[in-house]
Amino acid sequence: MTQHRHKSSMKRTQQRMAVLFVLPALAIYGLFVLYPLAMSLWGSFFTWKGLRMLDFAGLSNFARLFVFPSSARLTGALWHNVIWFFGIMVFQNGVGLLFAWLLFLRDQGKGRSGAAFFQSLFFFPAVLSPVIVGALWRLLLAPGGVVGWALNGLGLHEGSLTVLGNSQTALMMLIAVDAWNWMGLPVLIYTAGLRQISGQIFEAAKLDGAGSGRMLVSVALPLLMPAIGTLTTLSFINTFNQFDIVYVMQGVQGNPSYSTDTLVTYFYRLAFGAEGAVGITDIGLALALGTMLFLILSIGTLLMLRFFDRRTVQL
Repeated sequence: MTQHRHKSSMKRTQQRMAVLFVLPALAIYGLFVLYPLAMSLWGSFFTWKGLRMLDFAGLSNFARLFVFPSSARLTGALWHNVIWFFGIMVFQNGVGLLFAWLLFLRDQGKGRSGAAFFQSLFFFPAVLSPVIVGALWRLLLAPGGVVGWALNGLGLHEGSLTVLGNSQTALMMLIAVDAWNWMGLPVLIYTAGLRQISGQIFEAAKLDGAGSGRMLVSVALPLLMPAIGTLTTLSFINTFNQFDIVYVMQGVQGNPSYSTDTLVTYFYRLAFGAEGAVGITDIGLALALGTMLFLILSIGTLLMLRFFDRRTVQL
């Protein structure tokens, strides 16, 4: 009986200690994440004068989002975020999967020689800040920059390179820069996922006459579904929070002519008085936009997690 009480007392002590260790982290999380989020949601239902919250406005701030000219900015920015997401899925995650598969095949044939070097090579841009990457590529792609000079030298382009100043090409160029910046992440995750698959499965596929392409599509992809789901969800969250590269390369207006505008750059202009010719701060509209973005991210993330969880193959 005494021993049982001693064990119960020890267990309660351990539980109290665990709570004490977790409390500082919970306090920081609550102060810097939950509290600002709750205040943003609450503030979206009020009118504002500068930084001072005034009267309860109900859903009027949300209604104003869908009235011109806000509606034009909102739909344009949302459409650019959607294009950015699918562009990242193709140019970053899709190409990253191909690179990971080639590295995996090379490792299988040569006993993983040089794998660490190539993974480090792919991952190197990811250690750079998006601000640094944006500034670097802005210089490289500027008229008279290194890229234009190289293309002129190879006879592939004549005159000044104006891809960032052209509304038809600027957004795709920013997507390509973002994909280059984070290409190493899908390569690393897919390579790790492929190495977790039993070699006997690939050997059996080879005996059935499957080539490398068939093994990738019919064997590797279904077994990589957890990795694909993780990368898809992270890409969705990151692309809909895109700000750094746009701000550095094209400015807060999403130049030229809002052709690279995103939801977060539009939020920035509303919150800090950079929207329109007058540049008046509209905190209520900005918080309504932030709330809408939060709902998009929350619902989209939950749907993706559920979608990929149902398609996970259990061995």
